Amino acid sequence: MQSFDSDLGVYGLPGDVTPFDIRFDPTNRTHVEREEDDSFTIRVWAEPELTDGLLVARQANQVVGYPMRRASKGRRFVYWQVSLTIQEGPLEYSFAFRSAAGLPVYRVPAGISNAVERLDRWTLDTSMEPFATPSWAHGAVIYQIFPDRFANGDASNDPIDVIPWDTPPTPRGFWGGDLIGIQSKLGYLEELGVDLIYLNPIFRSPSNHRYDAIDYYQVDPMLGTNQNLKGLIDDAHSRGIRVMIDASFNHVHPQFFAFQDLIEKGADSAYADWFVVNEWPVHLKRNKPRLSTGAADWLPTWIEQTGLAVVDDPHAAAGIVPSYDSWYGVATMPRVNLANPQARQYMLDVATYWISEFALDGWRMDVARYVDPDFWNDFRTAVKATNPQAFLLAEVMGNASPWLQGDRFDATMNYTFRDISLGFFAHDLIDGPEFLDRMGTMLAQYGHAATVCNQNLIGSHDTARFLTEADGARWRLNLATVCQMTVPGSPSIYYGDEIGLEGDDDPGSRGAFPWDPDPAGDPTHQLVQELARLRKRRPALRTGTWHPGTATRHMVSFERRQGKARLLVVMNRGRTKNHIANEGWNKVLWGSATISDQTITVPARRAAILSR
Repeated sequence: MQSFDSDLGVYGLPGDVTPFDIRFDPTNRTHVEREEDDSFTIRVWAEPELTDGLLVARQANQVVGYPMRRASKGRRFVYWQVSLTIQEGPLEYSFAFRSAAGLPVYRVPAGISNAVERLDRWTLDTSMEPFATPSWAHGAVIYQIFPDRFANGDASNDPIDVIPWDTPPTPRGFWGGDLIGIQSKLGYLEELGVDLIYLNPIFRSPSNHRYDAIDYYQVDPMLGTNQNLKGLIDDAHSRGIRVMIDASFNHVHPQFFAFQDLIEKGADSAYADWFVVNEWPVHLKRNKPRLSTGAADWLPTWIEQTGLAVVDDPHAAAGIVPSYDSWYGVATMPRVNLANPQARQYMLDVATYWISEFALDGWRMDVARYVDPDFWNDFRTAVKATNPQAFLLAEVMGNASPWLQGDRFDATMNYTFRDISLGFFAHDLIDGPEFLDRMGTMLAQYGHAATVCNQNLIGSHDTARFLTEADGARWRLNLATVCQMTVPGSPSIYYGDEIGLEGDDDPGSRGAFPWDPDPAGDPTHQLVQELARLRKRRPALRTGTWHPGTATRHMVSFERRQGKARLLVVMNRGRTKNHIANEGWNKVLWGSATISDQTITVPARRAAILSR
């Protein structure tokens, strides 16, 4: 901390008024975050040319400079960060840097300025509440399960035409997986090191994916009963494992009670405004020349299930066009109008019911960005009032910052992490320096409270499996898994990835789990298990800060720090051993590495975690 006579004396005058790109938004928790210990973390994005970052604060007639550290960097920005505690009175502040030429660069609310005057400061909002995400979810190891394909524990609830377990996955049909099957494998998940089970939808539905719910208050009979779910949750809790379920509140199946009332009563239905109907009565338009063979074969059964009328229309834009809004125009998924107060309250009641009555630990919410944004504010308020430690995870592909401001979700499905992992570990599309740049940029998108519980996935039910993307190269999957388990956030294992299950895009990625032979002997399984145990012994891997290290074309390193603890992660995707300079590391905690006074050497296609 440095003291100055005035704001004008920080780096001298005049300031360089070149339009340097320095980004700061005090209303965004990415840039200003109140921590649970009441300190404030302030982050600024500045183009790489700028150096010597200072937060210049005026408090109680004193001018103080707080040096900012380089938290990470990307191609366009260096991400500066500083933490401070407010002792008394309001704090007014601006930022000061130096240009490459050594000239002062001042950033004030109006932009780049030649000097800092009386009104050229922000006032820190000390009324800001901390963004409290569930502490148990910080760095939790997540295990995602597609319920129909994980384990069949009760053959009595199988459909008559159940598909043999080892059959390749198809869009339709049921393999017989159920909740009792999942409960029977809790010992396996406990030994693997799982902290949180994420179940794809389980409510009554005619599809195997169940994103088109018929009844949000009933577990699908092919998966079991509501009491089976209660038994699964209670058993998991006894083992220290939490359970989160998945649902879409954005769309339902036409058999959903409110939509059936529309079919029966038309515009006079009490639920008419629960949906957006463009033409009454609700019906389907069919353009026969545009109708695919698959849709034509499937249409009669679906009409029989729903009771919807079909009208031939040669001008329809597709083979089947619903007369109501639906998810991506899919007729089997009419969109719920959550702007309607009654429809909104119905979904909020669903959300709190499973939390309060079944001790569910959280929700993963499908297509979060397609839902009226203010619904999620009400959703968070309702769920957190029921259980403040419930975990709320959003499916948002891309930058989810607007949903992670402390008033909607706790975390996001981090598909950005998957894309970076594919680029470096699976496809060799980016080199080591680019990997660190992209990772640093990703981590700078969110505050710490969200970052530590973002779901870092490399595959899901909506994507091809990582091993398939990597053309079956198991070493690539293993390196990506090491990265998952060591980067800030919650590593997410998509069921079967821990034993090298393969599969193309949906439905290929939804194959049945092969329980024979014993999966516990698989090398990737052992890797996950070892790293999950290490995460529990070394808190820096779960909640520590991230610091970029050095990188070559094929090797990258980064640090995790917490208090005095420092860990170094090194990953080598190269065909030969690679070296980086040794900066005091003297112990290999996990993996393969040779340490000398000058260098750290990692064998080809291997990784290591070091300490000192």
